[in-house]
Amino acid sequence: MAQLKVFAETGADGGCLLFTFEPPGMLARGNSVEEALGQASSAASRLDTFLAECGRPYPGAGPSPEILVAETVKRRGKVANGNTSVSFQKDKEPLEAEEIPRFLTVLAHQRKELLDLKAEIPQETYGFKFLPHRKTIEEQLKHIAACERWYLSRLWTDLPRLPRAKDVWEKLALNRELVEQVMQDLTPEDRARVVGIEGEVWTCRKVLRRLMYHERFHIDTTKRDLSMFLSGCRNDSEK
Repeated sequence: MAQLKVFAETGADGGCLLFTFEPPGMLARGNSVEEALGQASSAASRLDTFLAECGRPYPGAGPSPEILVAETVKRRGKVANGNTSVSFQKDKEPLEAEEIPRFLTVLAHQRKELLDLKAEIPQETYGFKFLPHRKTIEEQLKHIAACERWYLSRLWTDLPRLPRAKDVWEKLALNRELVEQVMQDLTPEDRARVVGIEGEVWTCRKVLRRLMYHERFHIDTTKRDLSMFLSGCRNDSEK
């Protein structure tokens, strides 16, 4: 049976997130390690399908691999959706030059999934919130774009100013172009850089992992909110 190594971030007050590095892109979560591992098989199957769709830049572990926990890092507080900060030992390994185009391939395919939503989102949906304390759909899209620059700023403080975007989709495009530009121009020193900011360790490998995780999380929540909105519209029309 094929094997898939996962890396677990757990909280002293509960919660667990599971990540993968090779291939990158799997995300499973739960209120405990056991609950997250219970989601891992379906998440691995989803990852295998995703890799097939973007031409398999990484060898897949198959739709039903044996899940192996390679490393567990426990931190204070509670780990929840969108709340992650740990650095695994794998994050601290220098990024190899040949890894960059492969990672950008999967990142581009994930962005295509987000861009495909544009035609499905009615204008009146952009201000919709799933719950009062959550972000609207438009705020989530802006958040994806803004965080991409923020992740880069962990390692580079001299990033260029970007033109003012006319809408959220242009903002997403401008920030993604910046990511691609930075990643394609990495020096060996950049790929091995380790920076500590407010107690958190940042490296190129971690920046890439967080870029992919963050967008994946908000694609899923945007799809959920869009479905909730459209379902409500259908229910209203049936009354």
